[in-house]
Amino acid sequence: MRFSSLAFLLISLQLAVTPVFALQIPQYNVSLSDVINAVEKPFKPDRSGLTELTSVRADFFQRSTIAEKKKEFRADGQMYLKPASGTEPLKFRFEYFRPTRQEVICDGKTLWVYLPENREVILSDVAEFFNPVTHDISRSRAVNFLQGLGRISRDFSIIFNSRMSDPAGNFILELTPLRSSATIEKLFITVNKESLFDRTGSRPQLNAPAARAPESHLFPILSTTVVDHDGNSTTMEFSNIKSNEMVSDMTFRFDVPPEVQVVRPGGRRW
Repeated sequence: MRFSSLAFLLISLQLAVTPVFALQIPQYNVSLSDVINAVEKPFKPDRSGLTELTSVRADFFQRSTIAEKKKEFRADGQMYLKPASGTEPLKFRFEYFRPTRQEVICDGKTLWVYLPENREVILSDVAEFFNPVTHDISRSRAVNFLQGLGRISRDFSIIFNSRMSDPAGNFILELTPLRSSATIEKLFITVNKESLFDRTGSRPQLNAPAARAPESHLFPILSTTVVDHDGNSTTMEFSNIKSNEMVSDMTFRFDVPPEVQVVRPGGRRW
């Protein structure tokens, strides 16, 4: 199993994080709709087409498990993200540091998967999937994980996981696709309790709800887990999260190095 498969995972909502086990249900005055809103709100464009969350930089830890072979693969690196707005497409960059260096980069039109050890880059046209103006959400059979965070309530049946929270009190959502998916059985999202409390004002010492979460907590996701129909899972956990910092669009471009082979889907080489 190659970690370069992240490119496919991103397009078919395979980016994910592991189920987390909780010791007890936290006693806070929050509802399921509050938690769902904490996930969706930062990614939803307002009437002007802008989003609260304009950029994210975070470290990540990825774990992929093949159930039949009982094998686990681990990797880590750094992520850069610009959510889709009303007029601009989703942009992202994943730099893998270990076990091997790899890069997955998308400027909203082109997706590059760079494999330095193989001296090749896999290049795909993804404009159809990421263009916020022409992409028809209602007809899409798969929801991109990063692009679809602003509308999870439309695409999934959502409940609290049976344990509801992890040991730190962060909330765990369990999502089931409303439309059949060949790759997704369940999706779990661990929502940062601080993001939720900042947005709802549900801390005991607060008397009124906050109108907007502080920028430090605008990216509400600590982890996600995708489980497929065979019991395989892909996990991604985020840490050192920085929101709404200046991130140049050049971060989401890739210049093919000399003597690196360009491969198109289907094995065509250029």
